[in-house]
Amino acid sequence: MSVMARALPRHAGARRRLVHRVVLYGLVVALAGWIMGPFVWLFVTSVSYQRNLLARPFTLIPPEVTAENYRMILGLVRFHAEVQASRIIPALLNSVIVAGAVTTLNLVIGSAAGYAYARCAFPFKQVSLYLILFTRMLPTVVLMPAFFLMLRAFGLQNTLTGLAVAYASFTLPFTVWIMKSYFETIPRDLEGSGLVDGCTRLQVYRRIVLPMSGPGLVASGAFTFMLCWNEFVIAQVLNSKPGSTTLPPIIAGMMGQANIDYSVIAASGFLSALPAVLLALVFQRYMVQGLTAGSVKG
Repeated sequence: MSVMARALPRHAGARRRLVHRVVLYGLVVALAGWIMGPFVWLFVTSVSYQRNLLARPFTLIPPEVTAENYRMILGLVRFHAEVQASRIIPALLNSVIVAGAVTTLNLVIGSAAGYAYARCAFPFKQVSLYLILFTRMLPTVVLMPAFFLMLRAFGLQNTLTGLAVAYASFTLPFTVWIMKSYFETIPRDLEGSGLVDGCTRLQVYRRIVLPMSGPGLVASGAFTFMLCWNEFVIAQVLNSKPGSTTLPPIIAGMMGQANIDYSVIAASGFLSALPAVLLALVFQRYMVQGLTAGSVKG
């Protein structure tokens, strides 16, 4: 009787652990499906024919798979929306140029500013630091009139340079705060040793601090690139001239065609999302290290 009494709690505990594990795995699968579902469906739509997407009854698995939609984007096949589709590749190149330029600018200026806030003492340090953060809290739409007037005054409207300047203004605070937090995790003793050996503060920053700041730089650069790559409102308003805008407004413009081709739009969207997804997958470990740096003291 006592043996059975001891076996029952053990059996109940094993059953509870099994239930908890099933619930946990179920939640993980549901969350993964919720996150990856739209991206997977975007790809499925991009390799389907328009007639199959509109057919009834609807099927999740396309009866025919084709690369025709990607050929339309590349201009290898003529179709009714070829004028709008022909702008996708130039807009994709514009997105690469703008996002790359802003990322480089942010890493150069943002890392230097972050190091100054982490190591140097100067008047109004805390006030200026939080003012920088405050500019990031403002909605982008609120800044649109100021961006428009300033870029028009300097002759930068409808140019990639003006777009890069506008993007840098709202991504730079993010970089400064990430790099400041990361630099604070680097032991000061290393910098002190460099100063004792005769290095200047700038040489210590270039030769000692920066080589140790890889995760912070990768996190800042990756997030800056993705923010610029996916930005829509500023590019839509400031760069309305054909040939001077980035990819998101061009894809949105395809929804205004007389005959909307959802398969081509999905192919454009998949090409647009692919670089950001690959960037996050490749550098995810460094991004997590860079973002969590400074969260634990001592």
